[in-house]
Amino acid sequence: MIRGLIRKLGLVKTALVITFIASSASFVLYLISTSVFGNYNIRGVCNSIIFPCVIAPILSIIFLRITVQLDLSEKALHESKEKYRSIIENIEDGYYEVDADGNFVFFNDSLCRILGYSRADLMGMNHRKLIEKEDVDKVYKTFNHVFTTGEPFKGIDWEIITSDGRKCRIDVSVSLVRDENNNPKGFRGIIRDMTARKQAETALKESNEKYRQLLNHAPTGIYEIDFIKGKLTSVNDVLCEYTGYSRDELLSMSIYDLMTRESQKIFISRLEKLFNGEKIPDSVEYQVKTKDGQLIWALLHAKYFYENGSPKGATVVIHKIDDLKKQQEETRRLEDQLRQAQKMEAIGTLAGGIAHDFNNILSAIMGYTEVSLLRVVGDDKLKQHLQKVLKACNRARDMVKQILAFSRQSDYERKPIRISQVVKEAGKMLQASLPATTDIRMDIDPASGIIDADDIQIHQIMMNLCTNAAYAMKDKGGILGISLSNIELGEKDVAAHPDLKPGSFLKLSISDTGGGISSEVMDRMFDPYFTTKPKGEGTGLGLSIVHGLVKAHSGFLTVESDFGHGSTFHVFLPKTENEFIPEKVESADMPSGSEKILFIDDEQSLADVGKQMLEYLGYCVTIRTSSVEALAHFKSDLKKFDLVITDMTMPELTGDKLSQQILELRPDIPIIICTGHSEHITEKRSREMGIKAFVVKPYLIHDLAKIVRQVMDSHS
Repeated sequence: MIRGLIRKLGLVKTALVITFIASSASFVLYLISTSVFGNYNIRGVCNSIIFPCVIAPILSIIFLRITVQLDLSEKALHESKEKYRSIIENIEDGYYEVDADGNFVFFNDSLCRILGYSRADLMGMNHRKLIEKEDVDKVYKTFNHVFTTGEPFKGIDWEIITSDGRKCRIDVSVSLVRDENNNPKGFRGIIRDMTARKQAETALKESNEKYRQLLNHAPTGIYEIDFIKGKLTSVNDVLCEYTGYSRDELLSMSIYDLMTRESQKIFISRLEKLFNGEKIPDSVEYQVKTKDGQLIWALLHAKYFYENGSPKGATVVIHKIDDLKKQQEETRRLEDQLRQAQKMEAIGTLAGGIAHDFNNILSAIMGYTEVSLLRVVGDDKLKQHLQKVLKACNRARDMVKQILAFSRQSDYERKPIRISQVVKEAGKMLQASLPATTDIRMDIDPASGIIDADDIQIHQIMMNLCTNAAYAMKDKGGILGISLSNIELGEKDVAAHPDLKPGSFLKLSISDTGGGISSEVMDRMFDPYFTTKPKGEGTGLGLSIVHGLVKAHSGFLTVESDFGHGSTFHVFLPKTENEFIPEKVESADMPSGSEKILFIDDEQSLADVGKQMLEYLGYCVTIRTSSVEALAHFKSDLKKFDLVITDMTMPELTGDKLSQQILELRPDIPIIICTGHSEHITEKRSREMGIKAFVVKPYLIHDLAKIVRQVMDSHS
């Protein structure tokens, strides 16, 4: 009531009210006493009123102040309790209070979270329920020590069991709780979940142990260095093996003690750049001195660490590379071989694509030229010009064959041939491509014999040797000599080649008046990918290919060179007893017919020239430039055509797929498939599919007439 009055009126007004009440009460009591006992006087009246008015305010002020202070103390206590409760409830760690028997009487939400129990379940629960049996005795001793000594206990590592049966590592503190008489009544403390920390400590310990094991059992040397002191601060066993020093010896040595003078210079130079903020390669090669005075090559890879932006040291992995240094040159050579092989593979792919497109172009040129020749009457000069066009086209066709042969995309055909014509043709081709400062002089024996060979490969041998000879004279020019003659070789001549027998050979010689070949180059010039030409000008394959082709023809190759004055390559090829059969000259008469033919090619010019050729031969021809349209047209009347001639490479539906679908519709229809060049179809595969003939572009009208008639006659 008093506190409410103070809050309402304030301290002074409340004191006046109390003074008035006290004075009034004192006067009433005086009147009552005088009425009972008598002795009423003015002095008594004044004393009953004045005395309370003086004394009451003083006493009321004192009383009221005490009351206010008590009120403020209670308020502060309440606020303190609220702060305490707020802190307890909001800390991440668990707070607990248990009675003397170990039953929970107070705790925060964090403890519930750590233990996995609700407040209702945890209240009154005995803490022994949470402890593993083997830890019960340890926990009892801890609490008993705190109970008997009164001293708090911190940093206790226990393992408890949560509500879901999970084991949890906790860090516990215990202190004593006393009652108002200072008698022990229970315990309080903090519980911190240490599971994650313990797992991290375990992981760190395992990591450190793994690092130590890795350091000492790594197959390479590892060390740490302090740049400021120039000392090794850590080394592993492999480094000790490399150098022959013990661990203690290495840790007492300067890094410079292990290096040669040249390696020291490199190390100091790298260190200066590093301290100047320049970027340096992580890897470097040094020569290291071992304890017994030997020198070993070492490859070092460093990971630098810094302090205040300045390099302090490094962790270094060191590999002993003595054997590697010896193999580096061989490795580089193999890498060059692989690189060149990949280039050659790319060239081969390119060659196939060029062959297909170029053969289609040649087909149109040759076809229209032949058709024109057949229609020209009386103009002999025009006929001569057209015949020269055909001859040039034939040479272009042969060149495509050579490109495919070089890229290994066509098969070689060995047969008895006179290579004199091949040599002459190659010489003419070279004359057109070489500068005027190179004088080609040919000496071909007209009676040179016959060998079993592929003319394309012989042409390749010629071109490679002559190209090299011309390159040797590219600066000043000179004489490129080509000779072909018969020669008899005896036992001594073939002694260096056990797989050869004495006998009759052809000798092809290619000479130049260039700078000659040094003895060092002579030893390696037939190695694959070895070249003396600048990068980008040679593959290093020319002589290697020549050597392989000559050997494949059961021959051999020799070289004569006068350094500074020129070189001569001699190719010896064994002559054959097989009979040379000249190519047959096609008869002017061409077989003809009147059958109905469906001709399909996606290039309009080839379709048109094919139609003209076949119509000239008497056939009734329908052309289509779309394989899909051709199939639809064939389906419209399955008996309309007697023969189908189709290109191989076409969009939407290729020639082989088209042929399969046509044969499914009409199995007895003969089909001829044509191709400029394709890896997807061969003559063998086409026959397995039921295709009657396989024609390679470009073809002449004689070829087409002969093949069409053969197919039709065999079918009938």
